[in-house]
Amino acid sequence: MNNNLTVIERDGQLLADSREVAEMVCKRHSDLIRDIEGYIQFLENATLRSQEFFIKSTYKTEGNNKSYKHFLLTKMGCEMVANKMIGSKGVIFSARYVKAFNQMENMLKARPSLIDTYLEMNEDERAIAYFTERKAKRELQEQLKLVEPKVEKYQQFLDADGLMKIGTLAKILNIKGLGQNKLFAFLRDKKILMRDNQPYQTYVDRGYFKVKSKTTPVGNKSVTLVTPRGADYIAGLINDKTKTA
Repeated sequence: MNNNLTVIERDGQLLADSREVAEMVCKRHSDLIRDIEGYIQFLENATLRSQEFFIKSTYKTEGNNKSYKHFLLTKMGCEMVANKMIGSKGVIFSARYVKAFNQMENMLKARPSLIDTYLEMNEDERAIAYFTERKAKRELQEQLKLVEPKVEKYQQFLDADGLMKIGTLAKILNIKGLGQNKLFAFLRDKKILMRDNQPYQTYVDRGYFKVKSKTTPVGNKSVTLVTPRGADYIAGLINDKTKTA
């Protein structure tokens, strides 16, 4: 489960991305989309404003003009998702989304009013601040266009827990001469995996890997699995190596 939830401010409203929510609750993004669409139908049938919970949105991947569906969730939308979850996952997600929204709310409260700030400036300072703010917004928009939907990219290769085997990733990368064993060796050489092919804790903490115990005829065996975020990270390392080769 991803431990971090990014809360953004848009038009005075605090929102979380359904892709990040899906990763946090260890759920396929397509499954969460289906659930949200069901919630929206119930809300609208009851003449309630679904936009107070879920806001429809789209995104694009780098180098692809096709638009993909996702939702932006308000704090109440996150609460609805959490309420439908059973056991510890629901409790943990509730704690983390409440914390993330509260932190953003506190940051906004602590931020000085733009009006007060502008009144303290002279005419030249106001002009500089105006154009600096516009430039920052443009740069942020460009960065958002490059955000890659990691879960969707690997959707068909993931198991029920949103993970894939190292061998599966090697096939997806489709690089000549790079099979499962060579990918394991590459990751050991990069000090990402240990000698027993288990990831160093720092890469587990980053959400790149999960280790599961598998029962075999000779006893339990630990299996290293890759998350979509980890797959993108590894693909980037391979790409850098190919460029410098």
